[in-house]
Amino acid sequence: MPKVSVRAVVGFLVFCELASGFVQGFYAPLLGEIAGHLQVSDADITWFLTVQTLAAAVCVPLLSKLGDIFGHRRMLRIAVIAVLVGTLVTAFLPSYPIVLIARILVGPLAVWLPLEIALVHNRIKGETARTSIGLLVSCLTGGAILGTISAGLFSAILPSLTLVLLIPVVFVAVSVYAVFFKVPESTSRTDARIDVLGFVGIGLAMVLLLFGLRLASSEGFAAPATIATLGAALVVFVLWVLWELRSPSPAIDVRLIVSPRLGPVYLTAFLFGMVMFGMQAPTTTFLTADPVETGYGFAARAGTASAVTAVVTILATLGAATFAPIARRVGIRTVLITGALAAASGFLIQIAFHDHLWQIFLVSAINGIGMGFLLGALPALVAELAPSDSTGIATGVYNSLRTLGGSTAGAVFAVLLAGFTASGALHSSIQGYLTIWGVGAGAFLVAAVALSFMRIPSAAEPVTKG
Repeated sequence: MPKVSVRAVVGFLVFCELASGFVQGFYAPLLGEIAGHLQVSDADITWFLTVQTLAAAVCVPLLSKLGDIFGHRRMLRIAVIAVLVGTLVTAFLPSYPIVLIARILVGPLAVWLPLEIALVHNRIKGETARTSIGLLVSCLTGGAILGTISAGLFSAILPSLTLVLLIPVVFVAVSVYAVFFKVPESTSRTDARIDVLGFVGIGLAMVLLLFGLRLASSEGFAAPATIATLGAALVVFVLWVLWELRSPSPAIDVRLIVSPRLGPVYLTAFLFGMVMFGMQAPTTTFLTADPVETGYGFAARAGTASAVTAVVTILATLGAATFAPIARRVGIRTVLITGALAAASGFLIQIAFHDHLWQIFLVSAINGIGMGFLLGALPALVAELAPSDSTGIATGVYNSLRTLGGSTAGAVFAVLLAGFTASGALHSSIQGYLTIWGVGAGAFLVAAVALSFMRIPSAAEPVTKG
């Protein structure tokens, strides 16, 4: 491979994350059309996204760790090829079962970011690494916006659904070229053996837990199927922890995850995922509620709900892209705590003021900036604090915890809204939403406290200019 400058390498990886975000944001607006083409029900088509999430739960820890052992670019190559095949098969929509298999192949999309962060951190350190990781994360969120908007535009102008679904294939194909021909391999390696039983255990526990949380969202936590699935997940997880603690070369270093060094960051990642991903559905249902029927809401159409989401996402993208120069002056811990407190204050404001649409947009702006600081700074700090030969798995665990937090909150928030819904009614009372916003504020306040007690070694502290 010809020598490529570090700046060019980062540029190619930034495009890969833009493509990753584009793919993640592209399909949701098209689910109705895809369901119609495949002639499946609304309930069945939800598995289009669910199987990808479950596949990601298995792929992220495995490929992240294998990247630390065999090379991060090597695993990224496997991941991009899998996603290319998955998106290509999806585009032709041959049949519902085959499409679901294709969506499993798209699952490794979630491991692109951890592997890319490991590649970046292997070559550059300090503020430059932070800036680069911030760009990766901001392009992921920016790509998601672009993908969502593009889905509607291309659906309106292209004559067939297959042509529309080929658009993300083009982005992934360019990413394949970048990873195979423009991105050099990382040099750090761990000499650990592959803990096969450990990977099987954590994969099974994650799949059972996510499936159980999905059941809880639809059937409730008291349903026998939910209890059985979540109970099985708990048993598998406990057995997995006991195995990992005794393993000389664990799949995931449990002691490192709960250590004072990385524990607060991982706790924040889980809480952050809870709010960022778990709040999406309640926000939409609150906005679209008819105030004549419910006493709250704005009877908003899809465009208004999308605009509120866009405010959060755009400002989160801006926060992720700009955290590094701010951290250079005030320290990365201050950036993280500020982000957590800003997001907490946004939800506290929303509890008091939610009767006018401009108030919702204002709260969304505050939340967006706060979450943006966390979005960029958290993975950068994980990469700095993790052992040099374990960057891949450390950032992979971070990604998995965010996903798990979002799935947990999605189930819990659904149950909360159901608990505040009167018998025979279709909508929760306002108390349900006030409770959810209170949970969001509380989550970020807990994160701020945890981060304030975290000791960041001097090697990870930025040099403050006088």
